[in-house]
Amino acid sequence: MENLNTAILYGVPKIAYGPEGCTPFPMCIRSCANYLGIPTDYTRAMAESGAAFRLVWDTSCWNGGNVDAALTYDNLERVFRQGMRSMERGMKMLERRPETKKKDFIDFCLKEIDNGNPVIALGIIGPPEACIITGYRDSGLELMGWNVFQDYPESQTSLHFEKNGYFATKSWWENPETKALFAIGSESLPAFTPKEALLNAADALEGRLCGTYAKGLLAYDAWKNALLRDEDFPSDAVFPILVERMMCHGDAMDCLSDGRFHAAKYLHRLAAQYPSHAEKLNLAAQEFENVTSILWKEMIPILGGWERGESQICQLAKAENRRLFAGQIDRMKAHDTKAYTYICELAVNLT
Repeated sequence: MENLNTAILYGVPKIAYGPEGCTPFPMCIRSCANYLGIPTDYTRAMAESGAAFRLVWDTSCWNGGNVDAALTYDNLERVFRQGMRSMERGMKMLERRPETKKKDFIDFCLKEIDNGNPVIALGIIGPPEACIITGYRDSGLELMGWNVFQDYPESQTSLHFEKNGYFATKSWWENPETKALFAIGSESLPAFTPKEALLNAADALEGRLCGTYAKGLLAYDAWKNALLRDEDFPSDAVFPILVERMMCHGDAMDCLSDGRFHAAKYLHRLAAQYPSHAEKLNLAAQEFENVTSILWKEMIPILGGWERGESQICQLAKAENRRLFAGQIDRMKAHDTKAYTYICELAVNLT
């Protein structure tokens, strides 16, 4: 920290896709909380941000961005503010707009890093998913940190690595997907009450259409309808088209597998804290667990594995399999609908 042109925060835990989670923004919350000594884990970050309860499907196209946690609510900032609140902190934000300058982003990062706070960013490397900025060199022209895409070969043309594993890049501003910066507010906020957390969950689960995006319970229908459009899976389709279909289908599965698992875990925690409401909290959790059970015990075996390789792509292209998936999607929606009903009832009575 002695060199005014360089500052690095060592010891910020790595974020990476894996069995512990696959939603970047709550991963960043967990990592920053761990570094700052704030008692927030991934389950709490997933549930209280709202990301655990999301499902989104673009009705206008096969959109690889469906899974983005920012789409959880109709207000794109809400999931980020709630995520920061899961650390019992407010949020400072700088969004990239036409009038925003590179210097504005640099000044924001330098101020926070110099004060010992990691910065959460959208983009920097690859798509506009959340990552963590842990330091800078050359007065901020070079930024470093953790990004879930940093180990992907296609992302490594414009970066190098620190000895501790941090990526470092000077091309972060040239990436058009570098969209925003988030810093942990200095003021402390009260934790979400169970009522607030459940109302936020209900808002994420509620079926509605926002622009071309079907969200919450309505997203199940849009997902199913897309799989049943045989014209989107022609027998002579070029392979990249089928890869795109598999990525969107796989992202929806990942969203539910990761999200509903942690939604159930969070509700079980509430049940232990509020025994008078434990029955309904555990029933709601069980419905979410039923969703993940369908994914793991029925959908994955048909695909032949959780991977997204050629074998799974070919299985998805088969009309008979997609009709089986449609039935499974209807059943998952039914379980989510029951969970939603329990959550709405509980939100009325919990404090």
